[in-house]
Amino acid sequence: MVNNISNMINTQLRFTGMASGLDTDYIIQQMMSIERLKVDRVKQDKQILEWKRDDYRSITNLLRGFMDEFFDILKPATNMRSSSTYYAYKVKSSNENIATAVTKGQVAMLEHTIEVTRLAEKAKMEAEKGKFGGVGLSLNSTIADIADVYDIDLTYDSSLGKNKLSLKVNGETIEITEDKKFSDLISAINNSDAGVKISYSSFLDQFFMESKDTGAVAEIDVTDDEETITADFFSALGFDVSQVVTGQDAEFVLDGQEATRNSNIFTIDGVTYTLTGTGEATITLTQDTDAIFNRIKNFIDKYNELIEKISGKVNEERPKSGGRYGSYYLPLTEDQKKAMTEDEIKKWEEQAKKGLLRNDSLLSNIVQRMRSVMGDVTEAGGLFSIGISTGNWREGAKLFIDEDKLRKAIEDNPDRVMEIFAKSSEISYSPDNTKELRDQRYKESGVIERLFDVLQDNIRTSRDKDGKKGFLLEKAGIVGDITEFKNTLVEQINDKELLIEDMTIKLYEKEESLYIKFAALEAALSRMNSQSAWLAQSFGGGRQ
Repeated sequence: MVNNISNMINTQLRFTGMASGLDTDYIIQQMMSIERLKVDRVKQDKQILEWKRDDYRSITNLLRGFMDEFFDILKPATNMRSSSTYYAYKVKSSNENIATAVTKGQVAMLEHTIEVTRLAEKAKMEAEKGKFGGVGLSLNSTIADIADVYDIDLTYDSSLGKNKLSLKVNGETIEITEDKKFSDLISAINNSDAGVKISYSSFLDQFFMESKDTGAVAEIDVTDDEETITADFFSALGFDVSQVVTGQDAEFVLDGQEATRNSNIFTIDGVTYTLTGTGEATITLTQDTDAIFNRIKNFIDKYNELIEKISGKVNEERPKSGGRYGSYYLPLTEDQKKAMTEDEIKKWEEQAKKGLLRNDSLLSNIVQRMRSVMGDVTEAGGLFSIGISTGNWREGAKLFIDEDKLRKAIEDNPDRVMEIFAKSSEISYSPDNTKELRDQRYKESGVIERLFDVLQDNIRTSRDKDGKKGFLLEKAGIVGDITEFKNTLVEQINDKELLIEDMTIKLYEKEESLYIKFAALEAALSRMNSQSAWLAQSFGGGRQ
């Protein structure tokens, strides 16, 4: 609408100054310059709001990225909310040909003996040789060809208008039409939910079938079925279909206790074992202090980067452009841009975008709360007690590590380090928790859960009982969410847009009014000139 009005103003075709000789366009433009200045100021205000919105969204995305890296259960290697993050061990096996091990979290013991008497195995079947290629078939043979050779009856499917082969493997029905190849049947079986894999060796002219899983629960059942010709078909391929074949469990003695598992890979008391052979081995664990230290240091480093960026916005000075009154850099008007090069415009706008969030209360509160939760004492102690401090208040919420003290804390008592960081409350986070519940959750939580609450309060995409999302989203929104178009700053931007539209209409009306008045002046002067000419002619017309 505003652009349309501007076009109307700029494309009006007028003939002015014909009688008076005045430069009417210039005079009116000068008279309107003050009014246009008012519109330009509102446009500048709107641009500043848009820049502020973008700055807020940039901070929101930083916080979201930080949460994705350190608060995501799908990223166990960096999830600081998980207690297992604060435990790491170097594992050694006395005989890797029998068993190896790894750990993911706290363990009960640092040394284990394991005697493997049997490995877990898959259910397996081998067909008799010479039952396929020996009778003139190949993987490219059609199901119809195979049925003819083996004298197997196919079932006519009226909906398809052709015959089909129906089999049932481990209770799973597999159907394939007569025009498909045998290789298609193998793919259908292997990709089904039957849990088996069938393969063929052309060199041996022999089929093999095995379960996808190991253990006594794994089986291959291609026995007789009243609804299909399963047994006849697999018998023709050379398989013994007289009984169901099962796998076997792994059998072992761990620390003197007999046990079985349906897989050769299993976890007991925080240690994941992989059995590779039979015999006896000793598994020895030693705490990996470096690994734990590096996880914590990586988190602190990224946390400090985040704090520096937010604090940088809060403390950023708003530069002044100089001039008579030393005013701040403001967004350029269209007329100002026309008088500048692209490089000059870019440099000017870089300055104009600085300091827009200086001393911003919302961002200042985030920094203050982050400093508070990282500096407060938990039930297990404070971060400062294990060598991590918040430093001087002038440095915001930034953290500093005494590396020797932190390493010693990890070596002496990793359980306490874990509780200071990752202890969780039975009370879950909710924006609708009462003050009492929030206070109790805060008291019972480690610093990571407390920090999680701060982040959630500000960038939460779910709504509270009043329909509100996180503070930053309510303020400026994020792209891809409903708040992109519905937030405080967008409402203010829309208000400015409406005001600009209204002022532009009034600007056009006032300009038209001035042109009408000058047109009236021209008309009056034209009449006066005509009268003067008539009088001159009348009084001087009779002279010789």
